[in-house]
Amino acid sequence: MNALTGTLQPADADEAAFGLGELFYSRTDLRGVIRTGNTVFQRVSGFTWAELLSAPHRLVRHPDTPRAVFNILWQTIQRGEPVVAYIKNKCANGAHYWVLATVLPLKDGYLSIRIKPTSPMFATMMAEYAALVAEERSEALTPDVSAARLVGRVQSLGFADYRRFMTHALTQEYAARDRAAKHVNGAVLAEIDKVQASLATITTEQDALLQEFDRLRDLPTNMRIIASRLEPSGGPVSAISENYKITSTELSSAIKTFAVGEASLLKQMVASFQQAVIMILCARLQAEVLHEFNQERAMEATFDRAAEETTLSDLSRSYDANAGAALARAEQMARALAGDCSDIRRAMLGLDSIRVMGRVESGRLGTAGAHLSATIDQLDVRHAAIIRRLELIMELSKTIDAGVHRIRVQYQPKPLQQDR
Repeated sequence: MNALTGTLQPADADEAAFGLGELFYSRTDLRGVIRTGNTVFQRVSGFTWAELLSAPHRLVRHPDTPRAVFNILWQTIQRGEPVVAYIKNKCANGAHYWVLATVLPLKDGYLSIRIKPTSPMFATMMAEYAALVAEERSEALTPDVSAARLVGRVQSLGFADYRRFMTHALTQEYAARDRAAKHVNGAVLAEIDKVQASLATITTEQDALLQEFDRLRDLPTNMRIIASRLEPSGGPVSAISENYKITSTELSSAIKTFAVGEASLLKQMVASFQQAVIMILCARLQAEVLHEFNQERAMEATFDRAAEETTLSDLSRSYDANAGAALARAEQMARALAGDCSDIRRAMLGLDSIRVMGRVESGRLGTAGAHLSATIDQLDVRHAAIIRRLELIMELSKTIDAGVHRIRVQYQPKPLQQDR
């Protein structure tokens, strides 16, 4: 046993042992029939190579894994996208083993890379799986209905969708593995955590910002009503209220473009960064698969080792390139996010100038302008809250921009190294 392998001690008597630092893979055709794998896969599963090769991958499927998981898995990889899932597998002797599986689409099949899960999210999902399996059996749920329930469960845990859940799960499990195995490549994961935290905060802040603008919505109308009572049409207060209405409407529209809907800049930034994270970790997993495959000397399998090495090498280069491209897109989006935040802040200064003009005019009107002064007081409160949130969003956008840049600089697609 070495530092990478770590302890092989299973959690219970019915669990097959494999180390936290170990990694195993299998490659299938488009139907899920096993073509190749590494020695760790064969050892942990307990099946012989003769039993594994040309067998459907469901050979190792454990009934305690919800059907929902495989429904989501197949739908995702058939779209040509990688997918991540906790899976409980069975061994030839009836034992079991849990993995976090990352399944990567290939031209002619799929590559499944598995690591040992240990993060708090794993314990949470074991309980969720047990409840969902019970529902599948007692209610005879179809895979589609069960998949919808699984998505609902991850949403109740605070994730907007399954993609965000799987990004979080893969990041946390890989980070836990890095810490336990004392890998020296943790800087990228630390930066990923910081950017993800900033993205979560900025999403919360933009929602609060929209609420502040909703509270602001009726005040320009109040100003126009007051103006109609104080002066003839076209007077100073009327002009101020009209300018305020036009500017606030334009600013509200800009903020909604920035923050609302799947096409919003913020949602695009979140999606872009999630894709980058998945690509980075898939590239690291793939590089490690290739590294471990090259270290294996005693391969009992009857497949072509040279051809397999070529396949793994090509896939590793592909995911390195994909990771680099995804990071470049994420950095571009981060800079656009920072730029739009700055533009919105400048537009808010213009709106604030109109508010100040209203304050001056209410002072000129004296006691006759008491109602106008009260409306301006409300604008003061709303503006102060909006500006505070805008400034925080600007700082967060700069933090995200800098963090994504550091990740792109630090990211080095190479096999993991060990502390010595």
